[in-house]
Amino acid sequence: MNRAGVALVALVVMAGAARADASSFDPSFTSHDFEALAQALGDAVTFPNLGTAAPGGVTGFQILGAAGGPRVQTDAHWWQYVSHSNTVGGVLVGQRVVVRKGLPHRLDVGAQVGKVFGDQFWGADLRWGLLEGGTLAPAAALRASYSRLASSTLNRLDVAEAQLVVSKGFLIVSPYAAVGYRRVSARAELGGPTPVGHSTTLDHFTAAVGARLGLLPFLHVIGEVRRATGTSVFLGLGVGL
Repeated sequence: MNRAGVALVALVVMAGAARADASSFDPSFTSHDFEALAQALGDAVTFPNLGTAAPGGVTGFQILGAAGGPRVQTDAHWWQYVSHSNTVGGVLVGQRVVVRKGLPHRLDVGAQVGKVFGDQFWGADLRWGLLEGGTLAPAAALRASYSRLASSTLNRLDVAEAQLVVSKGFLIVSPYAAVGYRRVSARAELGGPTPVGHSTTLDHFTAAVGARLGLLPFLHVIGEVRRATGTSVFLGLGVGL
């Protein structure tokens, strides 16, 4: 395995090292607490851009390991009910592997799979290039993504987002920005011995800024900051064209 592959595997392994302890709930866990939990998990499992607006083309292919999530308010009431083993520097960390493939007609498709609080989530995205970009002109694309958390805590959590993405390449660095709209839907039955049903739907405008740094011809690092209900940070290491 080459150095890029070793580095990618190392990132995924280190990101996956932290596993959550079981969360527990009692009758004092309120609907407001449930909304805050759904917001944090929505920020964590949402499909981050981690890429520019430029279409990959039919030869384009990328795989990356990434980790990150939202900053959480550790003094909030809901926080006492969940495991804290997935936080690093106040950030609720979820880890994921992302794969993307370029298609004809300026289309790109992607998929992600990852874990947060020890529970698995998956997602998919589709991007259509409005502008391919050039020496002076930026690239622009429309993007839609969907993610679902299969959780031992929540019966179901779904995240859907639509975005407009703009980027510009400068030698080895390609900054990008995005604006969009996101919906998080969650439901669960929590507590005992008689579980209490909770459900919520949360809509938010979203924004993201990031940059891709090309270290080698086929190796790049991507950093991204997203804003929805809170501020999230993601870092990825990828290989591909």
